[in-house]
Amino acid sequence: MNNSARSLFPLRFLARLARPAVRLLLPAVLCIAAFSALPARAAESERVRVVYGFDREFPPFSYEEAGGKPIGFEVELMEAVFKDSRATLIPRAMRWDLIPLDLSSGAITLTTGMVRTEQRSMLYLFSEKPTFPLQIRLFTKVYNRWPSARFLRGQAVSVERTSYAQFLLESYGGMNIKTFPDRVGGLRALYNDEVAAYCGPVQNTYYYINKLNYGAITTVGTPLGITEMRVAVNRERGDVQRMVDEGLERVIQSGEYDRLYRKWFVRELTPQEQELMLKAALEASLPAYVPYGGRGQGAAILTATGKVYTGCTVENADLSMSMSALKAAVARAVREGEFEFRAAVIVDQNGKVIAPGGEETQVLYEFGRGILAIVDSGKGKYETRMMSEMLPSPVVRQTSAVKVE
Repeated sequence: MNNSARSLFPLRFLARLARPAVRLLLPAVLCIAAFSALPARAAESERVRVVYGFDREFPPFSYEEAGGKPIGFEVELMEAVFKDSRATLIPRAMRWDLIPLDLSSGAITLTTGMVRTEQRSMLYLFSEKPTFPLQIRLFTKVYNRWPSARFLRGQAVSVERTSYAQFLLESYGGMNIKTFPDRVGGLRALYNDEVAAYCGPVQNTYYYINKLNYGAITTVGTPLGITEMRVAVNRERGDVQRMVDEGLERVIQSGEYDRLYRKWFVRELTPQEQELMLKAALEASLPAYVPYGGRGQGAAILTATGKVYTGCTVENADLSMSMSALKAAVARAVREGEFEFRAAVIVDQNGKVIAPGGEETQVLYEFGRGILAIVDSGKGKYETRMMSEMLPSPVVRQTSAVKVE
């Protein structure tokens, strides 16, 4: 036996001795491995499958990007709601007219962007909190702006067929309603001067105005309707409804909701716009009427059309009748037919930026939770904050009971 064979002999001998032991231990090892895998498999089987059917043609709330990727405010909101939960969210792009039937049958678990009605509440479960405050507005050409909807009686108005907007137009009465299979068709009819006005959801309409470069279109008067969109869940899935309610509360309290809202619906101020507003507010403060308090203020509001409206403090011996600079600026903008505000600022007569008070914030919130206020950061710089950040518990109302199906 050579040296190599001798060196291998002990190993071969030990291997022969070990084989019976391996045969005895192998079943035990396999059992331990199987039991170790049970918790992981059980956890996997406990995950809840949630099929989210969303409107594929409702930007910026929900739509499909190139390649079919789900995108939009509501899509990202649902992803945040179910993040770190025991549910697997499966987005499914659909035509809106197919969603109600699939939601009733259970083919999809939930949807977003639905207005709660008495009849729908018998068919579906709804989230406790709304996902978005929806305004339905009339739109017309800038050069042909009507002061209110009253002046459109007898005029042709375009709208998406079978939509909530069509229901509101029919309830208002007196208009020659022209229906289109989608929102783009109705908006295009206005752009081509085939109708006097178009009726639709504010954010969705502005999305298409910007996308199609229909810049000469703006809103008319007060909203035809103010309502709330919610998450609708299949009637048999109370477990998912509870997950939605818990998730929405968490997202709102953490500030994630405001982050998503700002990302999708707020156009940030440029340095030039901010400087323009500060200068206009300071100039407006100079003629303030302040015989009692002696603290004159000026305010400036920037609208979606790019115009700036200003106001100043007007005091009264009866303090309840005094008018703040911001309220004066809002009244002036509305008088000129402007209802879409982007930002506001208040300054004193020394140019110091003053944060809006509670009443003033409520006044601005009426025109949108995403309106920006220029405030002093305390570090020698200015920052912008949304109304919803400054007024966590605003007074909100819907305009009327909704009966549309």
